[in-house]
Amino acid sequence: MRARTTTTYDRSATTTIPILELWGNLVVPLQGEIRDSQMDELRDRLLARLRDRGARGLVIDASGVWLLDSHLCSMVGRIARAARLMGAETLLCGLGPDVVTTLLDMGIELEGIRTALGLEEALEQLGVHAESPDEEDDVWDELLDGRDDEDEGEGERDARDA
Repeated sequence: MRARTTTTYDRSATTTIPILELWGNLVVPLQGEIRDSQMDELRDRLLARLRDRGARGLVIDASGVWLLDSHLCSMVGRIARAARLMGAETLLCGLGPDVVTTLLDMGIELEGIRTALGLEEALEQLGVHAESPDEEDDVWDELLDGRDDEDEGEGERDARDA
């Protein structure tokens, strides 16, 4: 009888970190446990994308990361500085207390790299402004109010013409 073997598959070893394009900016969402090889590969793809697309800004969203080791902290700082050298304003957002403490303890300098609490704030700092549902309703209300005024004016003319 053959012994049954179990094969484990480490998805993080082969997962590519996405680079999203939003309104002329690049967004890199960091999620879960990130390997050094993933960050090295990200750096190469990201710098090539910045060169090819000429993005105005780069947001590195670390809200999905609960731990950054020394190499990852260093890589985030290097990627941010390299992007800035290529003309992209760089923002780092979503930093949790543990990640901030690690960055400080390691003496990683993020000079010239702005930070934001979350992705929405980071995009706003880059000039991308999302409309809230309330603002959208206000626009519709204004349009409909304008139509009501026009309709009333036509009704008055119709009454005079009769």
